[in-house]
Amino acid sequence: MRERVKRRRTELLVVTDLQRLSALRGVRLHTADEYLAGEAGTEDEQLTVVNLCRSYRYLSKGYYVSLLADARGQRVLPTLETIEAVGDPFVYFRALEEAGLDTIEYRLARSGHRLLPKVILPEPEPDAAPSEERRPLVTRGAAGEEVRYERASLQYRETTCVLGKTVDQEFRRPCSTIFRVFPVPLLRVRMYQDPDDASWRVGQIFPVPATQLDAAELDLLTTELTTDRVRRHRTEPQATRPYRIACLWDEHDPYAPSDEETLDKFERAAAKRNALFEIVEREDIATLAEYDALFIRTVTAIDHYSFTFAQTAESLEIPVIDDSRSIMRCGNKVFLHEIFSKNGIPTPPTAIISRRTPAAELAALRFPLIVKLPDGTFSHAVKKADDTAQLDAICQDMFRRSPLLLVQAFTPTPFDWRIGVLEGRLLFAAKYHMVKDHWQIVSHWKTGRTRYGKVEAVAIDSVPEAVRRLALDAAGLIGDGLYGVDLKETQGGPLVIEVNDNPNIIATDEDAVEKDRIYDAVIDALLSRVQRPVEPTSS
Repeated sequence: MRERVKRRRTELLVVTDLQRLSALRGVRLHTADEYLAGEAGTEDEQLTVVNLCRSYRYLSKGYYVSLLADARGQRVLPTLETIEAVGDPFVYFRALEEAGLDTIEYRLARSGHRLLPKVILPEPEPDAAPSEERRPLVTRGAAGEEVRYERASLQYRETTCVLGKTVDQEFRRPCSTIFRVFPVPLLRVRMYQDPDDASWRVGQIFPVPATQLDAAELDLLTTELTTDRVRRHRTEPQATRPYRIACLWDEHDPYAPSDEETLDKFERAAAKRNALFEIVEREDIATLAEYDALFIRTVTAIDHYSFTFAQTAESLEIPVIDDSRSIMRCGNKVFLHEIFSKNGIPTPPTAIISRRTPAAELAALRFPLIVKLPDGTFSHAVKKADDTAQLDAICQDMFRRSPLLLVQAFTPTPFDWRIGVLEGRLLFAAKYHMVKDHWQIVSHWKTGRTRYGKVEAVAIDSVPEAVRRLALDAAGLIGDGLYGVDLKETQGGPLVIEVNDNPNIIATDEDAVEKDRIYDAVIDALLSRVQRPVEPTSS
């Protein structure tokens, strides 16, 4: 029998300005706009996408390139997880140390929005006098000021890491290791020299655009892209010890997915399993390493502190629900549409549009239309357009916040199904009824008041089989965490609206039928992810 030949992944280079990178030779180039529009075969899942966009900023074109590559099943450098990790000094300092690289000494500080080093100090000299001061690289400003970086008094050099290589031979090893841990195509690395032994330590790492490469670095980039050295590396989490669960919750959060009564039920379920269930708040991130699992019960978003908690837990190898990948995937409707389309998940007729989208592409969608911001939540960024004038006005306003929007056919139903899924199994079911005289399950009044439709819990066995099966299929495309799948039941069959991470579980609402089974299942899932150490046997 002939041995089957495995198809080699081709390489796709995505840039924002082809002309300025015309020095690259022998590689396939596409603009970000071409890639986002799916032009010229850019949706082929066999592609390896090397994202060289000038910015990976949240909701930028570079951000969407990595997001859609993930949805299309392509290998992409960098992934969204990597982009977020290299923006968090605590995450990358810890990861690089564990990979065997020397880094500048740092201390952990609590900051309001982002975890940052409070001070970074060189190693003290063994014989230094106690009163001798060491100049910090990072200091906290006066009251009310954010943490800021200051110039280092140590000697430092910068080198550019090009797909794990560098033209500076002295820093070959750290560049290779950094790329293995954080596969970002182009990274600027600042190295600080220890005055005692003249060794070099990693200080900061940050992505740089290809337009900042010099001629030698451009040649190196071309070489690496054409010799098939692009690799993607992952590290597997290791075991931790069990029985202490941190629950991130804010009692002042009006959109928290669980209330205090509900958390009491989680605590009782944990106690039955000899586990502690403890509430932690935004200021407690420095204590996260003391826990064995993290359960997030606040609003989740990439620009919310809950995402930093999820990332930090993962860097500490602590099981977490919701994990950062689920937050990123569920938090962007463009990703959901792309992955649903690719995998044949039925949804209302939908189009992804940009400012360049011809009006003819929307001709197949009839008014009224629903327009959505990709990262909108709680119906705040979902608008209904009854005609072309309304559509134009809504889109022009939303394009100020995102380069891509979703336009969807309006599909009226008296209620939406909310199906809870945990680790690929059905957890609960409920009907979310529309607000009276309104087309959504939530109505935001101009006065600031918010009205909600009725929540009607339903026995899982009473849910139509097609709805249950579709909910499991849709959630399975996101991961193996805790999800709430929203569906509409139509004459043509059920349609998926979206998959939510961090779904509501509120006593007397979602748990009215399944009751304690919900709480037991969530606690069991968290504890099962904590590998218990082997107990010594008695002689």
